[in-house]
Amino acid sequence: MRLSELVADCKCLAIIGTEKNAGKTTVLNHLLAADRRPDQAITSIGYDGEDVDQVTGTDKPVIYVGRGTMVATASGLIGQCDFTRELVRLTGLYTPLGEVVILRALSDGYAQIAGPSTTGQMTRLTHMLQQEKAGRIIIDGAAARKSTAAVSTADACLLATGASYSPYPEKIVEHTRHIATMLTLPADVDVPETIRQAYSNAENQATSTIGAGSQDADCRLTDRKGQIIKSTSSLDDSAVEMIAAQIQHPLRVYFTGAVTARLVQKLLERTRSLKNLGLIAADGTRFLLNSAQYSELTRRGASLQVIKPVNLLAVTVNPWSPEGFCLDSNDLCQRLKSVLSVEVFDIMAGEAEVI
Repeated sequence: MRLSELVADCKCLAIIGTEKNAGKTTVLNHLLAADRRPDQAITSIGYDGEDVDQVTGTDKPVIYVGRGTMVATASGLIGQCDFTRELVRLTGLYTPLGEVVILRALSDGYAQIAGPSTTGQMTRLTHMLQQEKAGRIIIDGAAARKSTAAVSTADACLLATGASYSPYPEKIVEHTRHIATMLTLPADVDVPETIRQAYSNAENQATSTIGAGSQDADCRLTDRKGQIIKSTSSLDDSAVEMIAAQIQHPLRVYFTGAVTARLVQKLLERTRSLKNLGLIAADGTRFLLNSAQYSELTRRGASLQVIKPVNLLAVTVNPWSPEGFCLDSNDLCQRLKSVLSVEVFDIMAGEAEVI
C-alpha cells in the first residue's frame, strides 16, 4: 500500500510533526503530486511554504499545487504565490500576515500558506472550504504538541518524524512512540453534559497558544456520578492539593487546557496510589508529559483519556537532518514499526511505500 492510497478517503487530513523539519511539507507535496484531484484544498497552522525556515535558518521544500487546488492563506502572502489564481472567498479570519483568503489555482505553481492557529477558527475555515465544494482538505500542521487546532478539526492525521530530533535512532523511536501513544489515547465514553459544554466554550474562546488559557477554571474534578465537586486553574498550585484531597474515592479530572508536566510531576510527588484517578483532556496533544511521567502515572494506576481521539493513520520518516547527516532509513523504519500499531512510510523513497 502507498501513502496516497491510505489517505485517499480522508475528507480532512492533518499532517503534524514530532518536531520541526520532520518532513511535513515533503509529505504534503507527495500527497498533492500523487493524487492531483481537482477538488482538494490546503491550508496551514501558522505560516508554511517559505524557502528558509524562520526559526532554524535551514532550507525548506516549497509547496507545489496543481490547477484547481484551493489554497487558504493569509492575504499578505498572495504576492508570494506564483500560480495564476482567482479569489474564491474572504473568510473574516485574521493572522499576523493578514486576513485568511481562499484562492483557487488556475495554473500549477508554488504556494506559501498561513492559516489560523485556534481550533474554533480552523473549524470555521474547513467548513467554508467544504461549502466551496472541497472534496479533501489537507492541513499542514505544526509540532505535535502545538497542533491541537489541526487534529481537533481533521478526521485523520499523519505523524512525521525523523533525524531532525536526534542522530540516535533509539531516541527518535522512543520520542515518536510516546507522541503516538498520547495521540491515540482512548476516548472517555461517559462525559457529563456540563463538561462537554465547558469544552465547547473553551474551543470558542481559545487563544493561539496551546494550553493557555488560563488562570480561569480549566480543571474540573467530578465524582463517580459526574457531578463537578471542585473547579480551579490547572496552573494554580492548589490544583494538585485538590486532587490529592479527593483521590481516596473514584475521581475524574477534566482539563479544558493542557495537562502540564509540572502538574503531573507535583501530583506524582504528592500522591503514591493513583488507582482512583482519571485524567481527561480534549485530545492527546494536550497531554504535555514526557515518557517517564506517563509510564509512572500508568504504573500507579491512573487512566488517561480524551474527549476526541485522534485517528492516527500512519507515521512518516525523514532520515535526513538539517544538520547534514542521514540515518539508515530502513533500520529506522523497522525500529518504529516494531513499537507502533500504525503503518510506517519512508517519505524520501520515490513511491512513499510502506516499510
